[in-house]
Amino acid sequence: MLLRSLVASLTLAPASLALQSNDFVVPFGQVLVYDTDVKGPLIADNVIIEQGGALKAFGTKPLKIYATGQIRIDGYVDLSAFDNLGVATLNTTNIPEPGSNGGPGGGRGGTGSWAITATTLIGGKGFGPVQMPGLGGGGGESTFSQTSPATLSRRGSGGGGGRFAADQGVDPNPEAAANIGLVAMNGKTGSTTGFGAITMQFPSHGGRSGLPVFHDSDFDNDFFGRALDPTSGLITVGELVTPIAGCGGGAGGNAIYAPNGFPPTPFNPQGDEKGAGGGGGGGLGVFVANEFVLGAQGRLRCDGGKGGGGENTIFLDRVGGGSGGGSGGMLLIQAAKIDLSAAPDKAITALGGQRGAGKANIVVQRTVGQGGHGGPGLIQLHCDDPSQVLVPAGKTLSDLASPVPYVLLSEPNL
Repeated sequence: MLLRSLVASLTLAPASLALQSNDFVVPFGQVLVYDTDVKGPLIADNVIIEQGGALKAFGTKPLKIYATGQIRIDGYVDLSAFDNLGVATLNTTNIPEPGSNGGPGGGRGGTGSWAITATTLIGGKGFGPVQMPGLGGGGGESTFSQTSPATLSRRGSGGGGGRFAADQGVDPNPEAAANIGLVAMNGKTGSTTGFGAITMQFPSHGGRSGLPVFHDSDFDNDFFGRALDPTSGLITVGELVTPIAGCGGGAGGNAIYAPNGFPPTPFNPQGDEKGAGGGGGGGLGVFVANEFVLGAQGRLRCDGGKGGGGENTIFLDRVGGGSGGGSGGMLLIQAAKIDLSAAPDKAITALGGQRGAGKANIVVQRTVGQGGHGGPGLIQLHCDDPSQVLVPAGKTLSDLASPVPYVLLSEPNL
């Protein structure tokens, strides 16, 4: 039901395209910021991002590029979400910590310390595509304690990472650095001696990673469109009913000092250390041309935003809970010929954002108060003749892109 409710909210392709008689070029040394809400679809004869040139897209709508000839990326195209920079203020409990914006069409991160006239019991959830509430990572539970110091007694729990595609870890240890961006993770608990502001138990609970986009038990149809089995001739229809963008991460929980009982009365607008807002979800990009080429210096990114660290009491002790990273977004490339023969390793990515820092500003090694990593997005290559998806000698698509792309049939209405 969640997926089907998105269909009415998101229109991907116009019924007909009034093609322009010109090329669209981003030259060497130029960074073009493309607002999808203002400019809409990019329609041209050829779209060329020269080496040393960059196209950065943002907005509430997906980035859609249509070329009658060629889309060629020798530079950098970025549909990634924005990172959350963490809490940079002190004693501002009544001022919410906003989540970061997603990439084009992607959900923003959850809001930290959102209750401006009372103690915030739990960080805000991240948002899904078209800002649908409740689809992103869960917020971390706030922690309260009647004792000091804050670094020992009341560190808030972390927000959960945004989720999109199934986890695709490359190491059996989910905490391994190699799995960052490929495994959606829950936020970490708060201080072991502090009580959860909702559960009234210790430790406070970290936010859960986001809700799954795919619901059936068949992992072989976790895509949008149609896949052809070349041996049997059977066609598998993907579970996703429309392409969508990524989901934001959850906000971290607050750290609450309550020497005279909980909740603190009266509310002190300078009393809590705030949890960070969540990282945004990666965007949605649709690239349709006769030929798509990614050059030796070409990069195409659709990653989730990083989570942030919570409020400090001294230096970077991170007493407020860290936030979750956003999920990767979705990239669809459709052409009669998809030429990746010169592309470098990991030239195309739709990875989840790294978690926000916890205790002592630690990110990679596991510790209390950290957010959860965001999970991977989707990469799809639509080409009716798989032999026209060209890769470098001795390489596979798993070398060139992360997560591993699906090769699917062309769709008439992208």
